[in-house]
Amino acid sequence: MKKELDEKWLIEQAGNEESRNAVKAIIQQRQEVYAHNRFYGGDALNSLILGRYRIWYRECSGFSTLEVYHEIFREDNHFLLPEFSGKEETVILDIGANEGFYALKIKEHNPDCRLVCVEPNPYLFEVLQRNLASNQIRNVSTVNKALAAEKGTVHFELIKQIGPIGGRDLKLVNRPWLKEEFIQSIEVETETLNDLLRRFGIKQTGILKVDVEGMELDVLAGARDGLEEVDKIVIERHNKALRDGVVDFLHSRHFRLVYEEDPEITQYYGDLYFIRQR
Repeated sequence: MKKELDEKWLIEQAGNEESRNAVKAIIQQRQEVYAHNRFYGGDALNSLILGRYRIWYRECSGFSTLEVYHEIFREDNHFLLPEFSGKEETVILDIGANEGFYALKIKEHNPDCRLVCVEPNPYLFEVLQRNLASNQIRNVSTVNKALAAEKGTVHFELIKQIGPIGGRDLKLVNRPWLKEEFIQSIEVETETLNDLLRRFGIKQTGILKVDVEGMELDVLAGARDGLEEVDKIVIERHNKALRDGVVDFLHSRHFRLVYEEDPEITQYYGDLYFIRQR
């Protein structure tokens, strides 16, 4: 399904003529991708100015970069409740950090917070690090692993040209356009959330943001007692069964669902917002 974008708004975000031309070219690339169900471009990393940031993107996946930027900065994905702005938090965990747009926006709200970004996709991780460095984002740690129920490795599927799509099984989400030839399979290292918290010496987490394309319960299963020190969780669901599993799991651990985006599940993703009941 082609996602609607405010193309005029995206072009207006461009900080100079070169960036405006780049955005227009990426929008044209996006139209061709959706029209022909094929990808274009190579692996080169380019950058442009969007809003207040220098944004890096891979030539073949620029359209995906614009889509995620639009979700975070135009549609406020993961920020639909004021309590989840991050303004008052000391520590925030970004699980499924993608190219770093959630991290950039969190740091707008709270430059001094401690931020840990976890992203297993090596192509995204490279761009994530560039985006953080180019914009002088401080007090942030990056981890190129997947969070899971146990430490080890996991089979991980990804589409290089569409960064947000990556997980243990891409067919968990109904994608009629998905061709086998699009999927790349790799092995990635895993770590549990408990071990991550212990490794970074984190005692209390203000917000746990999870966007992991069907691996939500894997992340939570590796938390054990770690969830007892988490105040708020925003987690993206990708089908009804996973949605119900997450809600049941977190209810049993004293989290209250305070808001649900798209409760009728009219689209394949939507955020669930939880607050711990003390």
